Amino acid sequence: MLYQVLRLTAWLLCKALFRLNVKGIENIPEAGSAIIAANHSSYLDPVVLTVASPRRISWIARKDVYDVWWLKPLFVLTGMIRENGSVGKATALLEKGGVVGVFPEGTRSADGKLGAGKRGIAVMALTTGAPVIPCGISGAFDAYPRGAIFPKPFPVKVAIGGAISVGKDEAPDNVRTDTALAVIMAAIKGAMGD
Repeated sequence: MLYQVLRLTAWLLCKALFRLNVKGIENIPEAGSAIIAANHSSYLDPVVLTVASPRRISWIARKDVYDVWWLKPLFVLTGMIRENGSVGKATALLEKGGVVGVFPEGTRSADGKLGAGKRGIAVMALTTGAPVIPCGISGAFDAYPRGAIFPKPFPVKVAIGGAISVGKDEAPDNVRTDTALAVIMAAIKGAMGD
C-alpha cells in the first residue's frame, strides 16, 4: 500500500515538474522475472523509472545511500536491496518472478554520459536467465545533476527498450560475464539514443 501511495505521489510530481514522457512501456513484461537496467546520472532516475513501470521494482541501492538514517526506513518499507550481498538477494527475488532495478554503472555519472558497467548485472542475468529491459533516461541530469541541492523543472524522458537475453549460465566465467555486460551496456546506450 505504501509503495502505491508513494508511486502515485511521485507520478504527480514527475508530471508537474518534469513533464515526464515514457515510451516503450509495452516492453516491460506483465509477469515473470525481469531486470530493469538503465543509465544513471541523477537521484531522479529510480523515481522516474518506478513511476514509468506498471510493475513494482526492487531497486539495488548503494550501501552509503541505503544506510542514510532518515532514508533507510523508507528503503526498507519499499523493498529496496542494499548493495552488499545484493546479487544473492536480487537473484532470489528474480527466481520468484520479481522485477529488480539496477544501474550498472554503480554510481551517478558526473557528466550525464553513460559510464562503464560493473559485472554484477551480468552475473544476475546469466545465473537467473532473466530478461534484461534496457532503459534510457534523458533530462534527469539537467533537472537534478550531482552536487545540486534541489531539482529544477526540466523535461525528463524515459525510453524502455525491448527485452534482451544473455542466456543462462549458473557459473559464468569472466569472458562470458564480460561479454554479457557489453551486450547489456550497448542496449542501454541504444535506449538512450546515443
